[in-house]
Amino acid sequence: MSGSSPHLGSPTRLPLLGLYPAKYRAANGEEIVAVLAESLQGADRRTVLREWATVAAHAVRLRTRLSSSDPAGRFLAGAAPFLLAGGAGLAMVHLLLGLFLPDQFGDEGHPAARVAVGAAQTVPWILALVCAGSGRWGAARLLVLAGTLVRTAAAAAFFAHESLALFQYLPLVGFWLLLGALLLAPPDGIDVTRRARSEMVATALALALPMGAIAVIWPWPEEGLAVDHVFSDANRTLLDVSTAWPAVVMSIALLLNLARRDTDRVRAAGVALAVLPWTVMLAPPYYWRPPFSGPDLLRNLLVVAGLLALSATVAATRHRVAASTDPVEPA
Repeated sequence: MSGSSPHLGSPTRLPLLGLYPAKYRAANGEEIVAVLAESLQGADRRTVLREWATVAAHAVRLRTRLSSSDPAGRFLAGAAPFLLAGGAGLAMVHLLLGLFLPDQFGDEGHPAARVAVGAAQTVPWILALVCAGSGRWGAARLLVLAGTLVRTAAAAAFFAHESLALFQYLPLVGFWLLLGALLLAPPDGIDVTRRARSEMVATALALALPMGAIAVIWPWPEEGLAVDHVFSDANRTLLDVSTAWPAVVMSIALLLNLARRDTDRVRAAGVALAVLPWTVMLAPPYYWRPPFSGPDLLRNLLVVAGLLALSATVAATRHRVAASTDPVEPA
């Protein structure tokens, strides 16, 4: 492909059209080619590649029924901002721990190297939140992709040699891959209004601030002493209860979205998807290690299911009350 736009004479000469569903291709193929040819007129190589990638992504979303006009696409579009908020909030806590408590992540390698590798895994998610908060969802998606790939690479390095990972977040790789599902959401379906962006940033901060505070003020014991022995049973129970905080925050976001009278119910219900990853809720102050025992996972699953049911019930009740109090217009 040259630096200028390729010659596009007819729909049959654009190979990417084959990615579209046959019915859509027959109805809109010529228009797609015409619009693409116009947008590539005199464009450089980078622009050509970007436009072709955009067309390919649009075709794949239509074929997989994940476009903004499909229920599944609308569902993911509702979930995506809150999946990003959850990932960015936890990344803030991880970055904070890596900067101020680097010794808690193991003693492999140089401390500065551990901090650097930790920053490489967390900063992309934080920058993604900044970009999404300013309305640049395309840049946010690229940063999330980068952050997910870096974490996956760190996990692969750990399996190659334990000292290569330098950062003890290996058990959370599956968690981050679940959050990475936001990459499947159709970009044109994301709500980028000021209110939606403010809610997303507020959700991330509501996660990060309490979690970060607990992690930082935790009285870490001297080497060789068990953390469980620092607090009394009552205080440890209180801290265990605090593990539900991320799921509570996400459930409140779900309730607010479901309760709006003008909301798209499918899109609002998508916020529930952002609650589910927190089934592996992290126990403070170990915000890099999920629970592994069956009873803990069952407890977390029941908590998440209960919060989802409560949010849906409250929202449904609110809609019924609002409908019953609406004035009836005379015939």
